[in-house]
Formats: sequence, structure tokens, C-alpha cells
Amino acid sequence: MAFGVLPFVTSLILGRPMQALVAGVIQHGAAAGYRGFDVRETATGRDTLRLARLQVHAIVLDLVLSDMNGYEVLRKMKDDPATHNIPVIMKTAVHVDDGHREVALGAGASEYLAEPFDPETFVAAVRRVLDDGRDGDG
Repeated sequence: MAFGVLPFVTSLILGRPMQALVAGVIQHGAAAGYRGFDVRETATGRDTLRLARLQVHAIVLDLVLSDMNGYEVLRKMKDDPATHNIPVIMKTAVHVDDGHREVALGAGASEYLAEPFDPETFVAAVRRVLDDGRDGDG
């Protein structure tokens, strides 16, 4: 699953069911320096790729999806001029060894989170990728 954010509000795409993370984003959004998040959730890699074209600010992408793996979604995003600049936070509960972290970061992911992690860790990762994106725009 993935989540995304649209312009003028911080847009975030979250892949696979991540209700606890969404609650953390909403709860900690103001504390993290953002007034609000427009969070969209997708269930498949195909839906994530479609939603990513809506000018989202960041995507949180699980490595395990029902129709393709997260690496394939990431590769397609990085190959597409319309989505290649969107920061992607890869997350997993299955692939927790360092080898997968290096593969994800090498493929263009901005962050890599292995479960378990708390909402504060998640929000901090979102903040980093959004701040990095803002720095690159200015």
C-alpha cells in the first residue's frame, strides 16, 4: 500500500494498510511543523503509480504488494519523468536485513524503515524527505 499528499497541503501516499501510521501522521503533523496532511491510501502498486501522477509530495511504499513488489513500483516511478522526483520512503515488516535497505536506497528510495517503528519515527522520516524536497525547490 502507499500514501500520498497533494499540493498546498502536505500530500502523502501510503501503501498497504497503515492505519496506525496515518493516525501518527495526523496526530503529529502539527508538531512536525506541518499544518495538515492530505493522506491517500492505495492497495496495489498499480494504484500507487496512478496516484503518484497527481503531484504528491511523498510516498510511503511497502515492499510487499499484491500485484508487484515495492522495488518494481520504485523503479517505474524513477523511470517516469512525471514521478521521478517524488521522495519515496520504503517500509517493510518482512525484509528487515541491511541488504534490502541498501538495495532500496540504491534504487532511489529516500528512506527505508523496517518494522517495528513508532509513529514518531515515521513522522520524522516524512519530515526529512519533505524538508529535503523543499530545500531542493528553493
